[in-house]
Amino acid sequence: MANQHSTEIATPLTPASTAAKNDSLLAPEIVLVLLTWFLFFTLLAVLKKFAWKPILKILDERENNIRIAVEEAEKTREEYLRIADKRKQILTEADNHAKEIINLGREASVKNAKLIEAKSKQEAQIIMENAHREIDAEQEKAVAYLRETSANAAVELAEKILRENLDAEKHKKIINSLIEKI
Repeated sequence: MANQHSTEIATPLTPASTAAKNDSLLAPEIVLVLLTWFLFFTLLAVLKKFAWKPILKILDERENNIRIAVEEAEKTREEYLRIADKRKQILTEADNHAKEIINLGREASVKNAKLIEAKSKQEAQIIMENAHREIDAEQEKAVAYLRETSANAAVELAEKILRENLDAEKHKKIINSLIEKI
């Protein structure tokens, strides 16, 4: 066998034999074409029966997963926008509440200042009234002291007058003049 193989190799190719081989390569063999088509359609049928449905099923599942992910992403986006709006609303309400508290604080401080001022005026009025009372009391004391001193002076004068033994009419004039002076 080895000898036959080597003899075939050693056989020189002639241009005529080369052309015959080229024609057979270019001319399709009907059996080979039919066999190729049969194998192609058989493979296609097998793939359709066993692989096509699972592949389509996997692709449908993948499509559904992508659709669900997109829907969830849209829902998440809408939720984020809703939360952002809610946050803005809460911040606005907090800002308004803070301004209201500041205004209430200002009003309370003005009110307290007015109350303190009114209380100070009232206390000043009370102090003034007490001072007037004290002045009036001191004035009354002074007047009482002056009356007492005047009365003592009148008594001393009366004593002096009695020592001189004046008549009754002169005595009345002196007492009346002293009483008028007091």
